Amino acid sequence: MKDRIYQLMKYQGMSQKEFAATLCIAEGTLSGIFTGRTRPTNNIVNAIHECFPHISINWLMFGEGEMLLDGTPSKPSDAASGQSDLFATDLPPSSEVNSTPTPAPQIQEVVKYIDKPQRRITEIRVFYDDGTFETFSS
Repeated sequence: MKDRIYQLMKYQGMSQKEFAATLCIAEGTLSGIFTGRTRPTNNIVNAIHECFPHISINWLMFGEGEMLLDGTPSKPSDAASGQSDLFATDLPPSSEVNSTPTPAPQIQEVVKYIDKPQRRITEIRVFYDDGTFETFSS
């Protein structure tokens, strides 16, 4: 999967720093994926899907099918740079296709403290390997 993520980054014409910022992940996380130190998590796959909805999830995760979903420009980097080739169309460059990437949702954890009386230990049981046990009570 790391090779397909790298291929997507190059397809979008982004540097590693830009790609990590678009996905709202640390550059070190992306670097770790590319070097093979870490595996992409479900959160990273979800962030890619949200930022680049024109990319096939089956292709990204399993390498099945084509990278682009139907109706997506074939080479946005060429269209953006003004290069022409035999397959050039009048489709907008990738920067216009996805001009405002949606950042991955931020999860905020809220801890609610409830006033409870402090608990106390009232009994401890120790079991021995010979089948006996002792009980210590306060």
